[in-house]
Amino acid sequence: MMAQITRSCGTVRRAGLSLLEVMLSLAILGGALAVIGELTRLGSRSAEIARDETIAQRLCENKLAEIAAGLVFPTAVTMAPVEELEDQNEWLYTIEIQQLQQTGLIGVWVTVQQNADTISRPVTFTLVRWMIDPQSSTTTTDESASGATGSTSSTSSGSTGSSAATGGS
Repeated sequence: MMAQITRSCGTVRRAGLSLLEVMLSLAILGGALAVIGELTRLGSRSAEIARDETIAQRLCENKLAEIAAGLVFPTAVTMAPVEELEDQNEWLYTIEIQQLQQTGLIGVWVTVQQNADTISRPVTFTLVRWMIDPQSSTTTTDESASGATGSTSSTSSGSTGSSAATGGS
């Protein structure tokens, strides 16, 4: 809009912005900045959640791999701190063991979560794997070792270890 000044001899046009135009443009700019700020906040929060979920998934996979490899015996654990991190109070893990209907198999549930006392919105991640029950495979290996030679016993326990490590997830 152009401001107009009326004179007795005619109309003279003046170039420039009116106060209304300036106020309207500032309101649009302020609204756009508010929306961009909110989108930035949401994006950074989503990035934090994705990072925490990735950490939780990695910790679950590590704990299941330790159990499958035989480094950790599959026993029930509730809310134990994760030892491999610097801040051990931030992440907790739970292990649940369930006997399956299939003889010699167990279901292992590993849940990793952030400590709800220190984090306002904790992330939780759970992985499940069916694997050979180490107690049943140990009994089978001991029985086969008692009636076999030393080399057969070694081969038998080696194959038992590898099949336990390849349990499906």
